[in-house]
Amino acid sequence: MEKKYNLPVPVFSLYYIAIDTEAGITPEQFETFVRQKGVYLPCYPGWRWTLLRGLRGERVGQYLMLFEIDSVEHRNRYQSSDGNKTELANQFWQEQPQKTHEILTEWQRYGTFSEIPTIYTDYQLLAENKKSTVCYGPRYLERPNQETIARIIGLHNLALRPGIKAETFETFIAENHHRIVDYPGWKFRLLKGERGNRLDQYVVMMEIESLAALNLFYPKPDIATDEAFHFARAHQDTKLMYKEWKQFASFSGSPQIYTDYLSVAESLG
Repeated sequence: MEKKYNLPVPVFSLYYIAIDTEAGITPEQFETFVRQKGVYLPCYPGWRWTLLRGLRGERVGQYLMLFEIDSVEHRNRYQSSDGNKTELANQFWQEQPQKTHEILTEWQRYGTFSEIPTIYTDYQLLAENKKSTVCYGPRYLERPNQETIARIIGLHNLALRPGIKAETFETFIAENHHRIVDYPGWKFRLLKGERGNRLDQYVVMMEIESLAALNLFYPKPDIATDEAFHFARAHQDTKLMYKEWKQFASFSGSPQIYTDYLSVAESLG
């Protein structure tokens, strides 16, 4: 069942993660550790995270942790406006058993964790396609005798055109995003940085249910298939909305900075 976003709306938080290659740590070692142990690190109530690895674009082979937090209130209970832990967050970790702290220490031998001074941004949700076929659910999940769920998260940075005010662009999106019809297995969201390193910057976050669903329409970066062409012809108002969008801001895809990430682990704690 799809999770309905009325009020409150979720917060999406992104943390850049780096492995310690100077110590000989390989991506395979890091991902194996996270899947076997790291996923059991506890999350704050109302929080969940997914570990992503760059598949295409600017950050190929590099890692990111995507947090989805139920609401601003859930975020503010555990993270202060400067990115530090609140007293409640410190208490949360102090109350964890020794085994949890050992896993966290081991994680930090492999690479960085989702805490400052790691580069991060908290994003507010401005718009999403509620008609998408992508339902709320795990972004990564290994299942016995079934194909592993491993969703794609595309992050496309946007920029306003000269002279365009943020309010103008956001009003256009609020009044027109209902016209967006995504490819089957794709889900559009528009985010705006509200804390951290990319304050007030916009990102299109495209959640795609699988690598196969990505390749069906874009097997290579910015090279569309016949399926994508026929889909666009069948949804002319969406195509028109995207054309109108470009009058206010850049659009997803090149030449804008973007990375398509593959989900490689998800929190279970």
